[in-house]
Amino acid sequence: MSGKAWDKIVLLLGGLLVVAVSVLFSLRALGFSENFALKEASPVNDLPETKETIAGIARSYVEKKQEWSNSNKGVNNTEVPLFISVPLVEKDGIVINMIDPNSAPIRPPVENSWLLKYNLDFLNAGVLSQDPDRDGFTSLAEWEAKTDPVDEASHPPYANKLIFASRQQEVYVLRFAAKPDPERFQVNRLPSAKWPRGENFYIRIGEVSKDEQFRLDSYEEKKARNNVGIEVDASVLKITYLPKNETHELVRNVDTQIPTYYAEMQFELDSSFKQYVKEGETFSLTIDPDTKYRVVKVNENSVVITFQTGTAPEETVEIPKK
Repeated sequence: MSGKAWDKIVLLLGGLLVVAVSVLFSLRALGFSENFALKEASPVNDLPETKETIAGIARSYVEKKQEWSNSNKGVNNTEVPLFISVPLVEKDGIVINMIDPNSAPIRPPVENSWLLKYNLDFLNAGVLSQDPDRDGFTSLAEWEAKTDPVDEASHPPYANKLIFASRQQEVYVLRFAAKPDPERFQVNRLPSAKWPRGENFYIRIGEVSKDEQFRLDSYEEKKARNNVGIEVDASVLKITYLPKNETHELVRNVDTQIPTYYAEMQFELDSSFKQYVKEGETFSLTIDPDTKYRVVKVNENSVVITFQTGTAPEETVEIPKK
């Protein structure tokens, strides 16, 4: 057999093999979908029991708030801190347990618990005079007012920082001079610092004076003896001093001084604040615009002031003169 004939036989056999393999793959491809055919499932009614009870127990542990309680094995059943040691302080040879409510206060009159609550430097002898929140009030003042010493928004009333520096007065002087006719009365206003010019008022009962300072309310005819025993006219006019709504009596030919007092008010937290406030009038502070302060009574050595913030109850304080 020649070489060319042999090559043809090998080529023919290779071609037949390729054709056979191609046919085989084609047949398998046609049957590929049968491998994924859905099989009809038979119904099963016997389902296994669920673990709902176990799941409920597990859920209750997750939802329950877990809280840590310190051990009550300290002195007098006080709680023992978990991660820090019990604060002990020696003072005058006595060891003070700071968390024991029966221990002596290290900075009287303030309780040890209050110093610990606000993390104040209780080892510092001047801790009560310090102002950690810089609101103008010492820690002692905050303790007395039951406010927060480390929160500048929480502080005692600013009325505690008001200063009564002095009492000033204006005098309104009247004299019941005469009764010129059955209906009218002559009342003289005498010169004073506030009213340097004198004036005569002819006024009937129920009328208001031309300077609008008083109203004549009533007249009572009276007699009295003077210092030498002579009977004189001591008739009385009752008037209302309108600026203060006060009742006064004017005795015939007797000078009657009606003082109006002013309080010289200053403010410890603002050296520029200085006001003369008349009895019955109000004033305010720049640092505290929502609070209305009223001067109720100006005494020689003290002033009575009321103050109210918004709808809070009105409070009263008496400030001694400095």
